[in-house]
Amino acid sequence: MRRSLLLSGFALIASIAATAAITPAHADPLQPGGITVTRGGGNVNVAKGKFSAADQAVTTLGGIASGHGRAITNGGNNHNTALGKFSYAGQDVTTVGGVASGRGKVFTSGGNNANTARGFGSTALQSVTTMGGNASGHGVAATRGGSNSNLAAGKFSTADQQVLTIGGTAGPRGKALVSGGQNRNAALGFGSSASQQVITAGQ
Repeated sequence: MRRSLLLSGFALIASIAATAAITPAHADPLQPGGITVTRGGGNVNVAKGKFSAADQAVTTLGGIASGHGRAITNGGNNHNTALGKFSYAGQDVTTVGGVASGRGKVFTSGGNNANTARGFGSTALQSVTTMGGNASGHGVAATRGGSNSNLAAGKFSTADQQVLTIGGTAGPRGKALVSGGQNRNAALGFGSSASQQVITAGQ
């Protein structure tokens, strides 16, 4: 039940396609100087019991600001926990945002997620994908997808974490800030194993 970055990318494409399918063909034109704020994070999922299992998937889409507008997208700060003898915890977080023109500013935050499995045969999986960036003129594009924590504590614990953060691209005098590090992946137990993949892109 291991999730790869490729599967996360496919899930992202599928989510965008589904959104486009239910959205009217002709949207209202963007208003210069507008502000768009999208908040999809701050979710908590907990399973307690001897054979507990917890699974959480969070998808947040947003962004695009024109003129002097601002695009703020927050999809992080999610907590997924499974407590039990044979606990399982899985979490998949996808945050999309970005694109600011003129003097606009775009802030995309999809990190700071916590996934924990505690128990005899604990297993913890976490996949975090954060996309954002693109700023023109004097705009600022800040993308934060790091500071994630994944923990499996049990005799046969297994921990897997994949973090992908993409951002960057700034126009004349623009600034592109990308932060995707400071992630923690740990497996504590007799037959523990831990793997972590972190990709941070920006230019």
